[in-house]
Amino acid sequence: MIQEFNYLPINKVVYGEQATSKVNSIISSLGIKKALVMTSSSVSRTAAFNGLLNSLGIDFSLHNQITQHSPLAEIEHATEQYRNHNCDSIISVGGGSVIDAAKVLRYYYSIDAQQIAIPTTLSAAEFSHIAGYSLGGEKNGIRDKKITPQTVILDPYMTSETPDRLWRSTGIRSLDHAVETLIHPNILDVSRKAALEAVRILASNLHERTMASRLECQMAAWYSYWQVYDSPMGISHAIGKIIGARYDIPHGITSCITLPKVMEYYGELYPAPMKEVASAISGKSPEDEEPGNAAFLVKNLIESLGFHETLSRYEIGKDQADRIYESIANPQDWHRNLIEDLLDEK
Repeated sequence: MIQEFNYLPINKVVYGEQATSKVNSIISSLGIKKALVMTSSSVSRTAAFNGLLNSLGIDFSLHNQITQHSPLAEIEHATEQYRNHNCDSIISVGGGSVIDAAKVLRYYYSIDAQQIAIPTTLSAAEFSHIAGYSLGGEKNGIRDKKITPQTVILDPYMTSETPDRLWRSTGIRSLDHAVETLIHPNILDVSRKAALEAVRILASNLHERTMASRLECQMAAWYSYWQVYDSPMGISHAIGKIIGARYDIPHGITSCITLPKVMEYYGELYPAPMKEVASAISGKSPEDEEPGNAAFLVKNLIESLGFHETLSRYEIGKDQADRIYESIANPQDWHRNLIEDLLDEK
């Protein structure tokens, strides 16, 4: 059987404490003259962001109005600013919505523009060729290798003011990436090992607040998306995108809602990968684990981080089951049962 692995065009990942101190040398090496700095209102008020902004050695224009789920109208405003200020690149600082918004801007207006992505959460959007945006309460997506950020800087200091709820919930989002990578049969062994390492690191470090643990989590987010081009995500992500944009639920929280229940089904459908996930969390040998324990351990991890999230807590009733099911691309019969289970949780 002939298979293939698709590399994404990430030229450089700079990682470590104070890695953003390298930003000006990176800018110089790329020949950037004027950048659009894209971020959110909340990130723009942090000391870490303003320290970075004050250190930039080039002219820039600041756009700090990107909000949750990257509404298309906000991206259009950013595009107008990029054009009117004669920018030639983007420095995106923030979570997945900010980084995705920059990717969408490039796709529709300047796909060859350089993008330096500096994440402040664990969504891992900086490592993918996928960009989501919302329009009319519905999530839309773009997939193109060319929109992958060419340069990524992982600096735990830039995450030090990220609220715990956001940091930890996006960590569960990365855990979701890793789990749904593992259910695909054709991933490389190195990608399987990376996903399992991501599970192990996140389970061990998401509770901590040290710079070392935050960097570990950033690396785990990277590992969770190691073969993202060839490993499309599963039903947890599919439902998460629907409920996130439609009911205004943050990305990370959608994974806190969907992942444990999805993994109960995966324990029946994909027992071997779920035994490996359970092993990565418990430290036991996969042979000594039960597939169903993976969902139990992940649920306990989520609750230990302070989350008890359900659709009912967001006032999403059982009358929404058909609407959610019908929004899934290529739905399967068991997806309906899953959705009804999610809506039943209190």
